[in-house]
Amino acid sequence: MEDGEVTMDDDTTFDLFDISGITRKTLGAKQFRGQDTDNPAYRFIRFDHLPSVSAPVLKQMLLQIQNNEGFVFVASMRQDRGSRGTLIALEGANGQRQFEIVSNGRANTLDLVYWVDGSQNVVSFEDVDLSDSQWKNITLHVHGENANLFVGCSLIDSFILDEPFYEHLQAEDSRMFVAKGSIRENHFRGLLQNVRFMFDTSVDDVLRNKGCEVTKAGTVEAMSITKALSSL
Repeated sequence: MEDGEVTMDDDTTFDLFDISGITRKTLGAKQFRGQDTDNPAYRFIRFDHLPSVSAPVLKQMLLQIQNNEGFVFVASMRQDRGSRGTLIALEGANGQRQFEIVSNGRANTLDLVYWVDGSQNVVSFEDVDLSDSQWKNITLHVHGENANLFVGCSLIDSFILDEPFYEHLQAEDSRMFVAKGSIRENHFRGLLQNVRFMFDTSVDDVLRNKGCEVTKAGTVEAMSITKALSSL
């Protein structure tokens, strides 16, 4: 399938590998068996040939982000120990970044980075323990001015955003990449699986589908049989 031919009938879940046309045949992508045996996991070793998200689908997805005033972003990752790596990035026509999610093993943070009127803003979720060569499942929920990060079934940190940055994201002449950093040192090193943007579903339902127990009060606890999720 050619990049421009990718279309989405279901606009509630966008799998970044699918909409980027990434397969085991993609140059510089090595396929592995991941945590979820039903879907491929990839390690990327050549970032100059990494395909971007199909342009029509990118436009569709950014429209969903703006209509929903946010998104649920999920990924399973096994990041090389102590590395800093980009999970997802959106750049404009001149290569200027608009938005990215970076797992910074050096600082032990997950960074939500966005640019508004040329000014960079960084929201750093701390003590995330993602970069330890173990499988981790992350769920980043952005809605309105609120941003919440779950690792496994545990709420790690919450922030109130200074700016609803998603209102400013532009699809025209823009490209979105999985794993590709703005510089070589920021490319993602490790395995990625099930990298998705999700809409029209609650974060509680997303977590339940991962085996988490969500209490009536809205807090999330690990069920005894799935406590290992947060450390896998």
